[in-house]
Amino acid sequence: MTVSSRATLPMRPITYWICYAGIFFLAVAVRFVPIRSGLPYSDYVDEGHVLHQTIDAFEHRNLDAYWYGLPALPAYSAGAALLLYGPFYRQVHGHGFRADLPIDRTLPSSKSNYDLITPVELIVAGRIVTALLSVASVILAGIIAARLANSKAALFAMLLVAVCPALVARASIVIVDTFAAFFVLVTLYFCLRTQTGMSKSVWREIGLAGFACGLTFASKYPVSIVGVAVLTSILRLSIAWSNRVRLVAFAAGGALLGILLGAPMTFIKPLTVWRDVVENVRAYAQIQSTQGYIAQAISASELGVPLLVFGLGGIILMLCRDRTRGTAVAWLVFAICLIGLFINSSFRPFRSFLSLVPLLCIAAAIALSGLVDWALARKGIWWRSAIAFVLFCLCFGSLGFSSYHQLKGRMAHQDTRIQAINWLQERTSNRDTIVAVRELMILPTEWQRIQANVVVVPWFEAADVLERQRFDYIVTGEFDLRYATDAAGWSAYRDRWLTKIDSLALQADFGQIPTPVVPYLWRTNEERILIVRGFQ
Repeated sequence: MTVSSRATLPMRPITYWICYAGIFFLAVAVRFVPIRSGLPYSDYVDEGHVLHQTIDAFEHRNLDAYWYGLPALPAYSAGAALLLYGPFYRQVHGHGFRADLPIDRTLPSSKSNYDLITPVELIVAGRIVTALLSVASVILAGIIAARLANSKAALFAMLLVAVCPALVARASIVIVDTFAAFFVLVTLYFCLRTQTGMSKSVWREIGLAGFACGLTFASKYPVSIVGVAVLTSILRLSIAWSNRVRLVAFAAGGALLGILLGAPMTFIKPLTVWRDVVENVRAYAQIQSTQGYIAQAISASELGVPLLVFGLGGIILMLCRDRTRGTAVAWLVFAICLIGLFINSSFRPFRSFLSLVPLLCIAAAIALSGLVDWALARKGIWWRSAIAFVLFCLCFGSLGFSSYHQLKGRMAHQDTRIQAINWLQERTSNRDTIVAVRELMILPTEWQRIQANVVVVPWFEAADVLERQRFDYIVTGEFDLRYATDAAGWSAYRDRWLTKIDSLALQADFGQIPTPVVPYLWRTNEERILIVRGFQ
């Protein structure tokens, strides 16, 4: 029987609690202040993947999210948050939010119009849930560090997770990786409790670890490989092999329950889920990344060299200590398996390893705590304190500086569609007429901000419309034909369109990225938009 680590943790002084509160509010600020960035449009591609699942679930009025290339738990969470806000939405708008969902029953899924995500409160609801889980990860990282080391390590772990750019940048957008990172921490927390808790509680902790692993699967399928950490923790227990086998079965049962709760369609429509996952993997396999994982990791916009160095140093310290060796081994087994899943992928986004970042931060916090203890070991040796202070500032300062500039840039940037509407709003009146290309995916609510008479038509019909009617302004763009079903026909039409508008005076242009002619791709927030003066 082992002794609970709670007995070994001293009561924290008021100073620590003040610091914890300060870090908590810092974490809340950097995660909630940017939530309205980019609205009413999405400013990250994966938000559409999740929120269209939510829209389709509302359309079906059940848990069927139509598409399962990504697990549905984040989509369900966004939907639940919007349902909670429903009464307030009705008070503000005079009708329920369902009336404003972009549901078109002639299309197989709302995802067919990828940039059409309404109402804007749906995006906000999804971002709030994501931010709450990210803040919870900050708190949980501190709890884990306190169990593994001491109060200083808990303080440092919370601060690192609170300001780490890789985590902050993905904390206020709707993205499955932040969900998975949180549930990985929950899983490993209960694994840790099996090493430090009373023997009679092992069954409960393993069951909860398995359940959290199931919720990880319901957040992001590959990250459920964290189950190997649960298995490793069970194998390290000093119990009979028969009991270990029973614990493995109990953990598996907990995982199945977690999947049933978070991703029930895995059991109800298994073939559909499998088909969508395979298609999603094939789609990603066609994307080539220009930067590898290591280059991204050492970048200040993700982790940076100081955090990596301290994190690796912390893992070594954990392996050298009897108290933390088992936890370090479980973490390493999980990390190796997760890295192995993605290492040979042609598409290499760093977010694939986001679930490992809080663990790296906790390990770095343990190393920093040891550094502070080393600096204070002998009084009067000022250079030790100076070295510790410089290294401390280098680690936290670089992370905080990068996160601040990323958030500042994101909040300052304005979607080019908003810029175009603002330009027209300032320069047109109710006597003006405007024709706009539908493929730009400017939201109907945005056109309502303009007093002019607006006609929105498909690009393929726009040339004929211009021949029949004169307009004061034409809102168009540059078009990418790569995914056109009839490339030759669309190319000939593009030549016709350019011939018709090239002689007209360009009034304004925004953005740099051409517009895909198919509606199911994200337009980005840098879509190329041109405003030309109509025929006079």
